[in-house]
Parts: sequence; structure tokens; C-alpha cells
Amino acid sequence: MTGRLDGRTALVTGGGRGIGQAIALRFAREGAKVAIVGPRKQTLADTVAKGPGIEPIVGDVTKQEDVNRAIATFLKKFGHIDILVNNAGGIDPKPFFDKTGADWMRILELNLVSAFLCAQAAARPMLEAKSGKIINISSVRGLEHCGREPIMDYSAAKAAVISFTMTLAKQLAPHVTVNAVGPGHTKTDIWRSLSQEVKDKMLAGTYLQRFAEPEDIAHAVLFFASAESDFITGQHLVIDGGFSLKAG
Repeated sequence: MTGRLDGRTALVTGGGRGIGQAIALRFAREGAKVAIVGPRKQTLADTVAKGPGIEPIVGDVTKQEDVNRAIATFLKKFGHIDILVNNAGGIDPKPFFDKTGADWMRILELNLVSAFLCAQAAARPMLEAKSGKIINISSVRGLEHCGREPIMDYSAAKAAVISFTMTLAKQLAPHVTVNAVGPGHTKTDIWRSLSQEVKDKMLAGTYLQRFAEPEDIAHAVLFFASAESDFITGQHLVIDGGFSLKAG
């Protein structure tokens, strides 16, 4: 039995835990040769332990030199890059009047600039090969009516990721496809840190009445990474159990 990604190579940023880990493990099960990038070796090791053969690359994807080094390491190991998943990101909830410009810049770097840097570095060998797929992880919070006040910097960054996806799809056509997946409330470390009251409110606004598992998001990313999506580019697929159907 063959996998949907047999013979393909994939790089997943933020692959040490949560959604990134689920994507990396699913890709490996589908036959891909996978590498994950993150700033802490110990975090990456957890994914490697669960998916033997996955290659860990230590690096900060908000830094140009680390990104270039990661792509060079990947190409040396695997020879070519077929799939890039820009999953790295983060939030820093804080009241609007307590936020600083530095806070905003850090969140923009984590969620938006990292995607740009990695896409730029990966697109060069993809275009040379005239083949490739880039999948950006956005968020339901990036939709126009779903931003949340304490994380409006994150919401704005994820909205920008959606716009970036659509514009990059034009830039890299016809040989490289670019799409985005927008998770809703997902059982990650961030979710586990929330109070039960906040979780209850989130669940009340989710029409399918459950939180997403990281694997739910990985299913959608796999679709965009596989040949099944070869004629799709510049699209944003929201995986949120219906949360975005509500007014805000």
C-alpha cells in the first residue's frame, strides 16, 4: 500500500509540538521524508521520538540566517524540497493599552515574517525544479469578524498570512501552489493553558460542539500537500467546527 506523499520531501516549521507535530507525523506516515524546524532541540526531540526518521533542524525561523541554514541543511539531506508548511507562530495575550510596539513586532515576526522568510528560501529551489507546494497555517482569528481584543496583534498577523498566501500564489504560479489552512480552537499547549471559563465560551460558539484535535488540522494540510490539490492555489480552508459562522 502506497502513501499519498511517497517520494516527497517536506519541511514543517514549528514541528516540535501541537499542530506542527501532528502534520509532521502524518506526512511521515504517508511516505514523505520529513524535517522539522524549531528553536529548541528538546522540543523537536519529542516529535522525532514519535516519528523515527524525521530530521530535526534547530533554528529560529524569524531570523534570515537561521532560515537559510535550515533550507541548506534540508537540501543537503534530501536533495530537493517538495513541500513547505509554515506552521511556526505564537501569541501573547495582553490588554490593548498594555501592548507595546515591540510586542506587536515580535508577534508579527513569529507569525508573518517567519512565513515570508521560509517561503522565500524554499521557493527558489522549488521554482528551479518547477514543482512545489507551500502551505501556510493561519487562524480563524485572522478572519475579518473573528479577531479577539487581547490578541489583536496575532489576529492581524494571521489576517496578513491569509493575504500573503493569496498574493504569493500569484507570484509563484504556475509551478508552485500556495494555500492556507485556518485552524479554529485546537487542543494545543496554548489551549491547555486557558481557564475552563474561556474554554466553555469557545465551545459554546463552536457549532460542532467540540475542539479540534491537532490531527483534524493535519488532515487538511495533507490534502493541500498531496496531488489531490494540484489544481488549487491561493485558497484558505478554515477548519473550525463552524466557529466562524457566528457574528464574532
